[in-house]
Amino acid sequence: MLDIAWPELAVIGAVALVAIGPKDLPKVMRVLGQWAGKARRIAREVQSSIEQLSYEAEIAEKLKKEEAVKAEAPVSPSSPTSEAGNDRTGV
Repeated sequence: MLDIAWPELAVIGAVALVAIGPKDLPKVMRVLGQWAGKARRIAREVQSSIEQLSYEAEIAEKLKKEEAVKAEAPVSPSSPTSEAGNDRTGV
């Protein structure tokens, strides 16, 4: 996702150790972990919402196509007996 390799993480950790100090580093890491967890949950919820909207739009589109096909089809077909009586000429 962020394309950070192990050597880069080691440098970031060393700088954090010097800048924050060994006493407060576990607290900071815990808070960062909690923030990362919240960010993942939010991202998961957004992704789920987008997938749900996409699914609903797909279903609505299918229903519209189905209704269009039904509207183009004749409502009630003519019965064969009524047409047979009209085909007689002079009999």
